[in-house]
Amino acid sequence: MKLLIDSETPLNTRLSAKYKRSFAYLSMKDRAPLALTKVIDYLVRDKRGIEKTYGPGAIEEVKCAIGELSQLKNHLQTSKPFENFISKDPDTTTWNQHLEARELHNEVNNYYESDWLFAECYLYRRIRESFATKKLICSIDPFSVQKTQVLDSALDIMEPMFCYLYQSKLMDKQTVLPKDDLVNECVRLLKWCLWANKIDLSFKPDLQEGGNIADAFLKIDQWDNKIVIDNSEKVGLCCIEPGYKKVVDIVMDNAGLEMLCDMTLADFLISKCGVDLVNFHVKPIPWFVSDVIIRDFMQGVESIAKSERKHFKNIGLRWQHYLDKGVWKLHADTYWCLGLPYQLMEETDPSLYKKLSRSSLIIFKGDLNYRKLVRDINWEPSTPFEKVLDCFRPAPLVTLRTLKAATVCGMNEQKAEELDENDPNWWTSGNYALIQYCPDV
Repeated sequence: MKLLIDSETPLNTRLSAKYKRSFAYLSMKDRAPLALTKVIDYLVRDKRGIEKTYGPGAIEEVKCAIGELSQLKNHLQTSKPFENFISKDPDTTTWNQHLEARELHNEVNNYYESDWLFAECYLYRRIRESFATKKLICSIDPFSVQKTQVLDSALDIMEPMFCYLYQSKLMDKQTVLPKDDLVNECVRLLKWCLWANKIDLSFKPDLQEGGNIADAFLKIDQWDNKIVIDNSEKVGLCCIEPGYKKVVDIVMDNAGLEMLCDMTLADFLISKCGVDLVNFHVKPIPWFVSDVIIRDFMQGVESIAKSERKHFKNIGLRWQHYLDKGVWKLHADTYWCLGLPYQLMEETDPSLYKKLSRSSLIIFKGDLNYRKLVRDINWEPSTPFEKVLDCFRPAPLVTLRTLKAATVCGMNEQKAEELDENDPNWWTSGNYALIQYCPDV
């Protein structure tokens, strides 16, 4: 192990596993190796099934991948230097350029001394490399089994929620709601999307109590005291604002329940808020275990459409119609799977930045997107959100996030001090959340 510092992360410093009293250190020491172990276990357990799907010769490639992933786990735990990528994936050159640039700027390139954001993203790109360098199994999603299980559990949770939407006529374009009701229902759906970010793969045991979770979601306001920054009403007003060619972009996070809640919000925006187009931004490769890729999104729509549960078929066919007509569009840009903060997007990927700048509202989901928005720095909590965003201001944006990393900004100073005193783990427990809005420049 290289240089480690026996302290918490200093203020105004990038999060890094080199600080031994930080959540980043615990994550790289415990959680990251566990994620790798699960991928290895999946390959060992299912290699015969993989051979049936991918053909003769696949087992040899699986054995090779197992060896590479086992070595990767060792490299992680002993903090070996980062290495260049060799696959033919479209992001290989970009990743290698960034590694070279970091060397030129004397950035440390290993798992513990590097900034946590880059190190974590590098790790998951390295997992992808173990498959991208193979001929037969290159398209495997090593997290697909876990995501499918979560999706199956999420269907039970969504049933009473869909019933509520129908009873309230929120899926009916013909029914006109008063402005206040429209804002209130938009806020309700935003909170569904927010708290679904908590109840996913890392909280999988809760999903066994589907009915209880669904009941809680129908009474979503009971969790308002856990929202440390709540700009939901401003967002609701933004969503219902009349406009020409209104476009909303949703930068997605987790598959399963959260993904279905995001789709439900998107349907409401089309049906009730006059939005003409919703762009869903998903990951181009399997990422951070539970992140949505195109296959997960389409599997979700198909599962809803094929379900015998009340209202499901109508909703699933409706969502498929949105996709067929281009009212919903899927995008899987490379930038979402780079280890860079969003302040570098306009320079690194001007095409994506320009695409986002056409949006009426960008909705960023989850903890990793928040970390990239705030540059993964341990800010003084009261530091203004607009100041932290700096040059990243393509359009009005909101971030919906349950807190699972030790960075936050734009908070009331007294509120942060109270939480520090009463619940020191509030930063990382996933029990607290925020809906943080920044209007256009």
